[in-house]
Amino acid sequence: MIDGNVIGIIAALGSAASWSVGALLFSRLGESLSSFAMTLMKGGVSVLLLGLPALLLGGFSNVGAKEYYYLVTSGLLGIALSDTFFFSALKELGPRALVLLTTLGQVFTVALAVILLGERLTLNGWIGIAFIVSGIAIGMFPGASGQGRSSSRGIILGIISVLAMSVSVILMKKGLDGTPTLYATFIRMLAGTLGMFLMGILTFRLRKWVTPFQNTKLMLRFFLAVCIITFGGFWLAIVAFKYTSVAVANSLISTEPIFIIPLSVIFLKEKLTPYAVGGAIIATTGVISICIGKAL
Repeated sequence: MIDGNVIGIIAALGSAASWSVGALLFSRLGESLSSFAMTLMKGGVSVLLLGLPALLLGGFSNVGAKEYYYLVTSGLLGIALSDTFFFSALKELGPRALVLLTTLGQVFTVALAVILLGERLTLNGWIGIAFIVSGIAIGMFPGASGQGRSSSRGIILGIISVLAMSVSVILMKKGLDGTPTLYATFIRMLAGTLGMFLMGILTFRLRKWVTPFQNTKLMLRFFLAVCIITFGGFWLAIVAFKYTSVAVANSLISTEPIFIIPLSVIFLKEKLTPYAVGGAIIATTGVISICIGKAL
């Protein structure tokens, strides 16, 4: 029988790869869609994809009120708020720079896990965090992006996104006790999507957000990207959080720079600089160090 920690590690790496592919696909779609529209429709499609298997399997009645509270709040923060700022930052920074910045979110999450969940890291773990922060600082240095897409506004939006996601992850971890990962993913996604839907109604922008999706070709491309993010990014991440510690899961998910750099070069024709490569290598070294000194 496969050890639960191994399942968590494999799921986390799969999630990192999926998020990298998703960031690449969404960066192209973002040229014709607003960040609010992308968040709402991504959530709506994800709810449909997850809802059918979740309903067929049943078991929602086994989820306690406390777990619902944590998962719903996590969904509002991690999907409605964090994803909206993520897509906004994506337009400013591009997928490579933003993925490197989101690595900072893993550091925030580890710190919160230590403070709020009582998780502990060894000396190697803290050294790893220092490497990750250093790698991000180098990777975000002016001139790191071969296409010059970095901006202070994009960095601020990205930081807000990763902070919201970090808090969301801690809440989600609390809601996973006794809750199957598929149900947890569905509940979070539904809460976040309803939050965006309500925002669209209150601001009278709902129709404006959904109108572009009448383009069949655009919708098909969007559907493909959402499938990868839903089952690869979101669901595998929750599997990772369920079967291993927050510190280890987040650290492995932060290996996205390893996947995004070759993808950006191949598909976006981005020119790599020593800053970009050096930042990714240093940040990844930090991830490895954290895994060696994983939570006790």
